[in-house]
Amino acid sequence: MRYVGVDACRSGWLAVGLGDEVPEFCVCETFAGVWQWAGPEARLFVDIPIGLPSSGTRAADREARQALPAHLKPTVFNTPVRRAVYAATKAEARHINRQLSGKSLSEQSLGIMPKIKDVDSFLQTHPEAVADVFESHPETCFGRLAGRFPDHGKKDLLGGLERFRITREFMPDVEEFMRAVRRRHPRSRVAADDILDACILAVTARECGGRPRSLPAGSGGPPKDETGLPMAIWYHEN
Repeated sequence: MRYVGVDACRSGWLAVGLGDEVPEFCVCETFAGVWQWAGPEARLFVDIPIGLPSSGTRAADREARQALPAHLKPTVFNTPVRRAVYAATKAEARHINRQLSGKSLSEQSLGIMPKIKDVDSFLQTHPEAVADVFESHPETCFGRLAGRFPDHGKKDLLGGLERFRITREFMPDVEEFMRAVRRRHPRSRVAADDILDACILAVTARECGGRPRSLPAGSGGPPKDETGLPMAIWYHEN
């Protein structure tokens, strides 16, 4: 089994793969490229909303935000409704989302909508991939794996160091791995926090042993959107 963490970056997507050999990585323009690179027998944890509500807001976003300390709560955005994701313009997307959910869309949410659409479009046309692609959230993963949440934001120098140290607990060669990524991709295309986020997602996929927990939890599984995709954020409690 190959365990892959995927994070959006300015070049597209950064994918980090963990398996029996040394960690590997790939920067792909599309999520389809990530899936092809990951290969068969791969489990992917992706920092992007997957199940899209038709109206209202997702319980997954609310519960993930509630579980984070105050300084990290803003890292969880409200997921746009499906019609907004496929709107022709930002203005139309805001209007649709306000109409169907009662909330407008932040610039951050609008900025990631092309990535949301990329993953959703792929899963709609590749139903065989749904069982192996999990939505996750790096800040949730850092805190749940380490048993403590970082005290600083990830763009802060101290915050970056905290996340590096947490990642190193589970991926001892992360320092050399980050150097390898940097030799091929400048900071302007792949930021340091992109690398650490993708790494912790890959570690989470590996550490959960095929049994991740979800927000929201429930014996019947998380709710699904109108196309059958689960509306959940997955993590591992170490």
